[in-house]
Amino acid sequence: MARTTFAPLASATTPQRPQCATRWFIAAVACGALLGGCAIDPIRDAERVLSDVPSAELAKARALEQAGKPAEAAAAFLELAEKAAPPGRQQLELDAAGALLAAGNTTEATSVLTAIDKGKLTAAQREQVLLLEAELAMQRGKASEALAKLRQVNKGRLPENLKIGYLGTEAAAYRLAGQPLRAAESLNELDGVLKADPKARLDNQVSLLFTLATLGSAGLDDAIRQSRGRMRGWAQIAELFSGYGAPSPTLDAAFRSWRGSNGGHPALANLPQGYFATLAGGYAPDTDTLVLLPRGGRFGVAGDAVRDGIRAAYDADGSGNRPNLKFGGSFNAGVDGGADLVIGPLEKPAVEGLASRSSLPVPTLALNRAGGGATPNLYQFALAPEDEAENVANFANNAGFKRAVLLYPDDGFGERLATAFRSRWRSLGGSIAAEHDYRSRSGSYASDAAALLGAGRADFVFMVATVEDAPGVYGALRDAGNRLPVVSTSHVYDGKLDPARDAALSGLYFVDIPWILDTERNDALSREALRDRLPNVVGPMARLYAMGIDGYRLAPRIQAMGSNPGTFFPGETGGLTLDSLGQIRRQLMLAQFTGAGPKVQSRIEAAPAAPAARADKEPKEDAEDASSKAATADANAS
Repeated sequence: MARTTFAPLASATTPQRPQCATRWFIAAVACGALLGGCAIDPIRDAERVLSDVPSAELAKARALEQAGKPAEAAAAFLELAEKAAPPGRQQLELDAAGALLAAGNTTEATSVLTAIDKGKLTAAQREQVLLLEAELAMQRGKASEALAKLRQVNKGRLPENLKIGYLGTEAAAYRLAGQPLRAAESLNELDGVLKADPKARLDNQVSLLFTLATLGSAGLDDAIRQSRGRMRGWAQIAELFSGYGAPSPTLDAAFRSWRGSNGGHPALANLPQGYFATLAGGYAPDTDTLVLLPRGGRFGVAGDAVRDGIRAAYDADGSGNRPNLKFGGSFNAGVDGGADLVIGPLEKPAVEGLASRSSLPVPTLALNRAGGGATPNLYQFALAPEDEAENVANFANNAGFKRAVLLYPDDGFGERLATAFRSRWRSLGGSIAAEHDYRSRSGSYASDAAALLGAGRADFVFMVATVEDAPGVYGALRDAGNRLPVVSTSHVYDGKLDPARDAALSGLYFVDIPWILDTERNDALSREALRDRLPNVVGPMARLYAMGIDGYRLAPRIQAMGSNPGTFFPGETGGLTLDSLGQIRRQLMLAQFTGAGPKVQSRIEAAPAAPAARADKEPKEDAEDASSKAATADANAS
């Protein structure tokens, strides 16, 4: 399973390091085509820029990077830069920044980029700075900043390999910004660049349809009405395909008819096959896959749920190339025994052990996250609570909010989510107007709500709560007179329909995975279909079944996702993409409690405008209002 990657400054005989190829922009270091419209040999151009750098020392720095030691490579590049003259010095500093980014050290990468003498950059190097800055912004979740950097790049002069990466990253940024239609437009442009590669083009068209599918049925109807040309056609195809959960002769006939009526559209004839193959397994024939999951012990129940999800996906895989699954054993023994792929382990210490290696011999989809830099052939997939807090921040930012207030339990769980939210929210330019922690399961939260709401003006409330605490905490906010939208994580919802609870939480927004929120599905992997034969499909383990399904489907295509930053997979646990550190990033869905159960929403609605007040009275009235809320809360608490 060879992997495509862009290795900067490598000779034609240099072995390619199997790392995440979202570092596509680093190839700009060797691309003289940025300087003009004609093609220039990138290796020859790199040799010209670095002609005065000692070749033996430069080779050692490159070897460190190729060996999966980006932090050490960065140090070597910086040491060489101290002795080099411009523009070689700037080139080595850019190499160092790219290596630091690959190592996961965004702080140092930013520091190196900031310190570069911009006045001595070549035209190509100025472009590369923008591309590096865009990637740094994406790693911090700052989609708008990444897009601003990309707009400054002269896209028309990029050579083909860089334009592919550019458009893929642009699509990823628009998806993160909550603009799937704009993301699809970038992928539509990418389709034209990929004409010489039918397989990559098919994968890109499938990603385009999956991206449009996130609009939902109403959004697709709007896109069809409002779009023109190719984009209108893509929206029509996405709507057509969304009505089928599996391959169908009826769909094939409908698609052939559509193509016959839209002869100028670039949709490939085999698009239905590619679309549903992606939703199946995607394994090569006779793939031996080792699955490492715990049995018994602290993580035994979690391991069983993931294992059941993998087996359910295996049973539903109608591709004709199901893998040879082997459950259990050890990583080393399994790989020595001929495993082509590994799914797992689940326990974080075991993942950290794999991450500490210089590289892994086969693609490995770990089911937890160790953090740190990229390890070749290691990909990390986790259902981390921090992801949910970051998704809340993203949705709030996309709604135009600027000021948040936080309410969370005074325990490790609460602080963990609050910390993740603060970090992402501030990185997006938001501010924290106030925050307050409460005692979980105290039975009364009135004083907590009053203390929070009286502390400062804001646009919304981020409420961290469990299923047990949510009705009481949310009710206290409502009783205290809160008019702001309140947003939480999936921990407020157990997946069960409960009219009394849903009514009590009516209006509360929360983020969750598609597998939980899509109650209309009836295919073989829907919760409804699995409910009869799998225990705990509803309950605390439910989301781990979805993780098992996604783990089975991601494993055979994880390397291909790394080679194209525009790849988007519609997972059961969210919209899945792969970042430059080999970590799966999840875009969750937004839902809102109603009297009829949770309803999927596209965005958080702002609070209605407050009644107009006289300017000379407004401060006094605000203070009196806060005082009244606090007094009411104290009376209720007593």
